[in-house]
Amino acid sequence: MPRLLKTTALMLALLMMAVALTSCDTVREAVLHLTSATERPRGIPEDNNSEYVDLSATDYTYSPYYTPIRPRHSYQLLTEGQRKLYDELYDSVREVYPATDEGEDLYKTRQVIIDKHLLSTADIRVVAKAIYDDHPDIFWLSSTIYQLTDEKDGYTAVQMRSIYSPDEIAKMQKELKDAANAFYSAAPDGMSEYEREKYVHDYICNQCEYDEEAAKTHTSADRIEEAYIVYGTMVLHKSVCEGYARTMQLLLGGLGVDCVGITGLGFDADGSEDLHMWNAVNLGGDWYYVDPTWDDQSINMRRYQYFNLSDAMLSQDHEKSRELSTLTEDEINGDETFSSVAMNIFVPECNTLNYNYYVFECPHLTDYDGNAVKERLYRAALDRAEQFTFYIDPDSLDYDKALDLLFRDHPQYFFSYADDVNGWLSEYEIDNSNMSYYSNEKRNAVTVVLKYY
Repeated sequence: MPRLLKTTALMLALLMMAVALTSCDTVREAVLHLTSATERPRGIPEDNNSEYVDLSATDYTYSPYYTPIRPRHSYQLLTEGQRKLYDELYDSVREVYPATDEGEDLYKTRQVIIDKHLLSTADIRVVAKAIYDDHPDIFWLSSTIYQLTDEKDGYTAVQMRSIYSPDEIAKMQKELKDAANAFYSAAPDGMSEYEREKYVHDYICNQCEYDEEAAKTHTSADRIEEAYIVYGTMVLHKSVCEGYARTMQLLLGGLGVDCVGITGLGFDADGSEDLHMWNAVNLGGDWYYVDPTWDDQSINMRRYQYFNLSDAMLSQDHEKSRELSTLTEDEINGDETFSSVAMNIFVPECNTLNYNYYVFECPHLTDYDGNAVKERLYRAALDRAEQFTFYIDPDSLDYDKALDLLFRDHPQYFFSYADDVNGWLSEYEIDNSNMSYYSNEKRNAVTVVLKYY
């Protein structure tokens, strides 16, 4: 006899509080409801008076300078039966019914039937998560999924639900397409992968505001959906961490840079932990972590605090959720000790800092002659820069000792650097008597606040 199941699956709903290091609130637990079933026709029974509305994939007008990519990393890690369901669902979720069923507030998508594969609830949760992972442009899917497993006839039927009606989706798709096309048309030629990543990162941080209301009002029954999807970031310009991360993935893929979303925990300064989402980006064959939400700070010096981190650096205040390969079926379904909503299917190793912002862009202090620092300080002073950041190379100098000798203890080397630069300036000088600095030990960096007279 077929078994009809309704499951709340894996759509991640993450949000943050606006503090110096923003964090995410909890999400809904994955819940499984068993519905009684009787003998019925093949598939999930439906009573339809209208046709499903076909919503075609969004055809963006990409930049002519870069070849867009849409890698499917999570798909590659699925089993044969899971891949078959993924392929079928990828098409079916674009067909949405124009009315809700009685007693429901969600819109069903066309069901799919997978012959010769009896897929478990865990299988379906994994496939749903893989689709969310790989396709940030499919933004309308709810976490509610209907499943019917017919052991006698040897098939599994699956039907996902949409948060929005077909008309709402079509309108949102057009608005999202217009915003994305405007972004792509403005992208300059000749950017390296690193520069494209920074271009997208800065666009998101400049255009999007962290959605305080969504963070404060979030409960399992009261969600502000747009804050968690690319539409919120690109069109409404208000979002939470999931929206930031999915937009980073969408836009970078359009510029030809491989990017995925990563779920886990973020740790506040007081040690509290909350669910969070960020990205991993592939530059030149190496992966790096980037957290655009935590970089969206009002203080300029923090704009790249979380730009291209290694695993070791990320672990200072982030913790990745467990990977699919380590989970039992009960854990995927959500047991008392683990909720599968935050699992990761694909997590790359990030073990280099070559393209870390501070390592790659800032001058390195390797000795107290400071020639590289002085040269870049001069260039900053020519632009009357308000802030100047440099990197204390940990292979050459001890960070704490360097701070002492640069700013606090004799001979206060940095002031001598500023004196040398002042000798190269003609119309104004750096005010040595009105200079302050911010230490950033986690990143081996120092930011100096500059004033002139």
